[in-house]
Amino acid sequence: MGPKTEELIFILDQLAAVLESDGDTHWSAWMHKARARLLGSDFSGIEYLLSAYGGMGSLNDLILGQNYVDGTLSWKPGHVELNEKFIELRDKAEQLANAIKCSQA
Repeated sequence: MGPKTEELIFILDQLAAVLESDGDTHWSAWMHKARARLLGSDFSGIEYLLSAYGGMGSLNDLILGQNYVDGTLSWKPGHVELNEKFIELRDKAEQLANAIKCSQA
């Protein structure tokens, strides 16, 4: 396993934790599944992770820190910082995954 893959696994751990801290189960499970594949030296983890990006309803569309109370949107305390951290990790994971994919081509 190369250093970029090791870094990606570390980032996926952090990304899953941020998602779980906001109550997300779908995308956090996605990150855990990609991570497990990479830990098993399964390159499909890269393709699986990258399939989360782009298109309607993708990881790129996710905004954390939202609540709906009686049908009205409200924001959780710290939502700005939460989203900044999420975007940083999301973008870093995509960058690393693309770099790993290009190095395998």
